Parts: sequence; structure tokens; C-alpha cells
Amino acid sequence: MRVSLGGASLRGLMAVSLTALTVVAAAPALAQTAPAPGANAKAPEPSAAQVALARQLLDVNGEAKSFDSLIPGVIEQTAGSFVQANPDLIRDLREVATQLIPQYETRRAEINDVLARTYASQFSEAELKELIAFYGTPVGKKLVERRQVILDGGMRGVQAWSARLAREVEGKVREEMKKRGYTI
Repeated sequence: MRVSLGGASLRGLMAVSLTALTVVAAAPALAQTAPAPGANAKAPEPSAAQVALARQLLDVNGEAKSFDSLIPGVIEQTAGSFVQANPDLIRDLREVATQLIPQYETRRAEINDVLARTYASQFSEAELKELIAFYGTPVGKKLVERRQVILDGGMRGVQAWSARLAREVEGKVREEMKKRGYTI
């Protein structure tokens, strides 16, 4: 059962998370700076300059804005979790969630800090500068502008593909079970 108290939903939160993971996973330099298997996984703390550049990167690549719905979504989902046990309280729970959103919106900087530190730990100052420069180019700006359309189209394509795969696998399972004397 999916509970939504005002537009944000678990699907929306998952989309935000997927956006972040897709952006980070798509960065080609990440693979170049990843530790080798068996290497010490604890990386040195990024410098203040790296973190500052990473914050700048989050602004120019639009990623910081992709988390705008995260805080309201978490609040609404959390309040919504009480609806299952207390369905008669849905109206009050919506009101409480709405009242809490401004209080927690002040913590948005914490999200940016987590993201900036993540980028800063994976990219050198020079690489961060290159990324910032890229997002300043026409193609970088186009990527930012069209990111949501690309992700939405990709998600639709992957969902359609997985539905086709599921039908194919279902047929194979039925076929193999029939060989064993079962009709399912």
C-alpha cells in the first residue's frame, strides 16, 4: 500500500535517489579514482577546497535541486506510515506533516554537504574544476536542462524492457516446469 499525504511519494523519493545514483555512477572520472580491489577503502578526508568546489559543482550541474522534494517527501512518508494503523487520523497527520516541513527545510544544507563531501572524496580539485567547466559549456548546460527528460525516458524504457523480460522468463519457467510434469 502506497501512502501519499500530499503529492510526494515513495516513488518520488526513489526517483530522487535514482537521479543521484545515476549522476554519480555516470561520472567517468569516478572509475579512474576508485580504489583498486583489496586497497584500503578509507580515503583521506577531502580538503576544504575540494568540498567548496564540489558545492559549486552541485550548483552548476543542478544536482542540488534534484533533492528539493526529499525533505517534504520524508516528512510526508513518515507521517503517512501512521495512517495504516490510524486511518481516521489522515487529515490531522497531513496537517502535522505540512506544519513540520518548514521546520526541517532549514536542514537542506545538510543534504548538500553530504553530496559535496561525496563528490570531493572521489574527485581531485583539478577534476572538480574540469567538471565545473564542463557544466559551463553548451553541452553541459543542455545535459542539466534535459536531465529529467532523459531519466524519465530511461526509466520508462527500462520498465518496458523489464516487463518484456518478465514475460519471457515466465514463459521459460512454465516451459521448464512442464518438462517436470507441472502445469503452472
